Amino acid sequence: MKITDRLKIMPVTLVLIAINTVVFLFTILKGMDIWWGDGTLLLHTGGNYWPLTVSQQQYWRLVSSMFLHAGLWHLLTNMLGLFIGGFFLEPVLRSIRYSVAYLFTGLLSDYVSIWYHKGAIGVGASGAIFGIYGVFLALLTTSLFSWEMRKAFLAYIGLFISLNVIAAAISQGVDNAAHLAGFLSGTVMGYIFFFTLKKADGERLYP
Repeated sequence: MKITDRLKIMPVTLVLIAINTVVFLFTILKGMDIWWGDGTLLLHTGGNYWPLTVSQQQYWRLVSSMFLHAGLWHLLTNMLGLFIGGFFLEPVLRSIRYSVAYLFTGLLSDYVSIWYHKGAIGVGASGAIFGIYGVFLALLTTSLFSWEMRKAFLAYIGLFISLNVIAAAISQGVDNAAHLAGFLSGTVMGYIFFFTLKKADGERLYP
């Protein structure tokens, strides 16, 4: 399958990347530093913050914060992870399941994030992206895919997890609560999705 054909069957991933990019450009136009972000500006633009999101019941921030990023590197790393995960998984799940997984794990991880860090402003798509990888890992432990495919992609997921554990250990500002909540909830959803998928769905894993 050509790359262009593959892109046609991952529309949700491409739309999400486009929205995240447009929103980032909007925050830059509003004066945010392109590399380091701006907590105050992000908060006013829709950042996730316990005193506002929960105490003042501005629950829409759980959604809006998923499309905000604190700097170009934050955006690029998240969008790369989203593209890779979506490239392989969206054709398997199809757009509806994939969208449900992304939104559910993203909302849950955002809530866990501000519950755990009540004084911090949360932004970024990483909770939802970890959710997608959680779904991926769960399905890779089932019979949906052939063993040959499972071996290769399990190694990739293992590398993804290892790199993020290292990043969490040496970096400041990594939202481990959101990442863990997204990944675990995604894993549960993956096992639920397994019972709704057929062998033909698993065959769409590899282009």
